[in-house]
This record gives sequence, structure tokens and C-alpha cells, in this order.
Amino acid sequence: MAYGGGKPRTQLVRAKILTSDFEIEGNVQVKQGIDSGRVSDILNAPESAFVPVTQARCTSRTAPGSAPVDTDCTIVQVRSIQMVFPFDDS
Repeated sequence: MAYGGGKPRTQLVRAKILTSDFEIEGNVQVKQGIDSGRVSDILNAPESAFVPVTQARCTSRTAPGSAPVDTDCTIVQVRSIQMVFPFDDS
């Protein structure tokens, strides 16, 4: 196995994550390179049980009308994710 002398290269991607209880919009880190860089990679990473979402806005899917909560970092359990996709909120 060749070592690159450091951490794997990642890129920041704006993503929307849906769980049964929440819709979470924020930034996730995905690996760069061939066959990488897809937001869906966070669902298939066997080494990660949780994914950090920075600059997150969490909106309840079970309490309509409740105010969203903004956080610097929200930790999401990977197995609770039902759907994830990139988006551009500009």
C-alpha cells in the first residue's frame, strides 16, 4: 500500500440529508479523486458510523411549523440517513 504522506484529500460539498425526523442542509466532506467526490460516498464508507455536517440547518420533518435550528456542526448517524444529495443554495 502506498502512502501519500497525509490525510486523504477531500472537498467540501453542500448537501441535503433526510432522516425520518429531520431535513439537514449543510456542508459535508467527500473524498476527491477518481470514483470519489460523490455525496453518496458518505453512505458507503465502512469506517464512518457518523458524518459531521458543518454550518447545518436542521428542520423537523415531524413537527410542522417548528423553527429550523442552525448549528456550527451537527453529527448525523449514517445508518439513519434515508436520502442525501448535493445542492446549490445560491
